Amino acid sequence: MKRLTYLLLSSLFLVTAAGCSKDDATPAGPREYQVEYRISSTTAPLSDYLSYDNESGGTTTLSNVPLPATYRFKRTMKQGDHLSLLASLDGGTAASEITAAILLDGREVKKETGRGADAQAVPVYVIGQ
Repeated sequence: MKRLTYLLLSSLFLVTAAGCSKDDATPAGPREYQVEYRISSTTAPLSDYLSYDNESGGTTTLSNVPLPATYRFKRTMKQGDHLSLLASLDGGTAASEITAAILLDGREVKKETGRGADAQAVPVYVIGQ
């Protein structure tokens, strides 16, 4: 629950911040994107918790996901819409790490690596950022 709260608050902050800026170079109209999430770890065989924004804009939550994992879908979004992903390891060691990446139309737009016993990677991307 703590992880989900952190993810939702982070997403809300970034969406609010993105809504305050103006970037005339980025079209504001809706557009279909090919979304891809990639989760991997060189130190663990599975992620104990995974949560991501799905094709309908809702949240998909999974437990004990074998790594590496990839999720792909198409989603229509406009400037200010966001994508977020939370991947974690539980009960690892100080050397444990997990990496999560968000790709749009085959291009990596955000990537994070979490390290430590309870490693978390939480990339969030706002369209137009």
